[in-house]
Amino acid sequence: MLAISLQFPAKKFHATPWGRQVNEGAVEWPPSPWRLLRALVATWHHKFPDVPEENVRELVEKLAPPPCFSLPPASQGHTRHYMPQVNDDRTKVFDTFVLLAPDEDIVAVWRDVDLSDAQRDLLDRLLGAMTYFGRAESWVCGTVLDTPPAQLEVEPIELGQPAGEGRELVRTLVPILAEDHVNWFTLTREQFREQKLAEQRLAAAKKGKSTDKVKLTSKDELAIANAIPATLFDALHADTSELRRGGWNQPPGTRWINYARPTDAFMTQSPSRQRKNRRGFQRPAVARFALCGRVRPLFTDQLWFADEIRRRLMGCSRAVDRQVRRRTGLNPEDATAATVFSGKFPDGQPLRDPELNHCHCHILCEATQDLRITHVTLFAPMGFDSDDERAIERLVDPRAVRNHPLEWNGYEVQLVLLGMGQPSDFGGINEHAGQSRLLATSRVWESRTPFILTRHLTRKGMPSAETIARDPKLKQLLIDEVRRELSNRPQFQSVAADVTIEPVLEMQRMGTHLNGPLTKWIEFRRERKKGGGAKVGSTGFGFLLTFPHRVSGPIALGYGSHFGMGTFRCVTGPENDES
Repeated sequence: MLAISLQFPAKKFHATPWGRQVNEGAVEWPPSPWRLLRALVATWHHKFPDVPEENVRELVEKLAPPPCFSLPPASQGHTRHYMPQVNDDRTKVFDTFVLLAPDEDIVAVWRDVDLSDAQRDLLDRLLGAMTYFGRAESWVCGTVLDTPPAQLEVEPIELGQPAGEGRELVRTLVPILAEDHVNWFTLTREQFREQKLAEQRLAAAKKGKSTDKVKLTSKDELAIANAIPATLFDALHADTSELRRGGWNQPPGTRWINYARPTDAFMTQSPSRQRKNRRGFQRPAVARFALCGRVRPLFTDQLWFADEIRRRLMGCSRAVDRQVRRRTGLNPEDATAATVFSGKFPDGQPLRDPELNHCHCHILCEATQDLRITHVTLFAPMGFDSDDERAIERLVDPRAVRNHPLEWNGYEVQLVLLGMGQPSDFGGINEHAGQSRLLATSRVWESRTPFILTRHLTRKGMPSAETIARDPKLKQLLIDEVRRELSNRPQFQSVAADVTIEPVLEMQRMGTHLNGPLTKWIEFRRERKKGGGAKVGSTGFGFLLTFPHRVSGPIALGYGSHFGMGTFRCVTGPENDES
């Protein structure tokens, strides 16, 4: 059994069925298997010219049987606009699409197909390199699944068979099986020959010549043979415009079958905050913004600035929840912010589960050019679902913030969403190229913002940094506290015991360089205006962390770690090599 997944990050799938006009408002659902094979072949040509043709030929022949589908909840929509034409003429165009959630996916399953490891790897590479499927607006992320879904709602049936109760028939174009293509080629060639002979006999009759001696020349035979693809692989290369000029009423090497899909395939779906990703796909865990404005906040003010962003995020999330409740008939007055932003369950209880500890949203600021904040990153190990993404988009929506712009010290600042994804999508050491050293992968990390203790080291109060530097026992207690903080983060639990922690306690080194002289920890805001959080004193500490192997950021520890305190950035250089 073979299963593949197609996920659409832009939430839309555009594909007009063969033989239909775009303004009819029709869209393929499920997608045509013929379209899928053509997309794989096109990806091979564009992205993997080094892969032998024979390998791709064998792969598409194995995928020729029509698959079954598992389709996600979806609705159908369209836009209409005027398309400029030649001589300033305008044509009204209907753009029809299937709207689906970004974390939902179409799954195609071939029950009787087994691929070798090499073919499976090739298919995974082709799907991973495929940028769109259908029209160019339909961005796609494809992959081979290890575990197919238990239930397949859409099955292929032959023409003439009934759909069954609660189902409707959808005519779909599929390729002819490779073993049947020889017979199809022979029959089609005979039809072309008969048609050509008939044309020549008619022309001879009009000229008063005998039609008995009319026969095809070798040149005619060659032209007919060249007009018909000899194999399934050749048929998938047919150009659509050439097919139309050649008079084909359907692509060569294809046939029609029916799919029986549920009659409610396009029922309007109510988004649900509790909706889970059905097949374990990784939700986006990072949303990265650029910060614009005449006077951006100082990097040392990031604790307060992050608190302001969190307050707005909570409001955006409640607004999204109100919309959901209105659609589902619930009381919008009971709307709450999502757990990923509030850090609490809907009943108000904080996240105490060890697996969810510190997995809600962190708001991390960066200064890559000067003393002022240039980027803001939201990071949530538990991931953002579709409602959370809508809240994040609302945070930067001009219509939503028009009357309440984000201001800092009387100056308006704007957040520009750069993208959402995983830390690896944005991490790196080239900050001039927009990469983030907070999200990089590295063995060695240094403090970027002050680490503030959440527990006392001794019963005698909070010792100063000078005292800790002179007392090896206190220094070890400080190291143990950082190790404990690491062990409380699920992503670092496995390496917390092995990390080397070196406190930086010399006064001339207790700070960070913001493209200039040392900015000391004491210059940072180290206490929130509002809100809780365990905190011991206001002394900021810095550390150098050396892990046994490379780990991925971000790393944020201690008091205010969800608001940018206690962050680390990767250290570049030979010390970062694997030991």
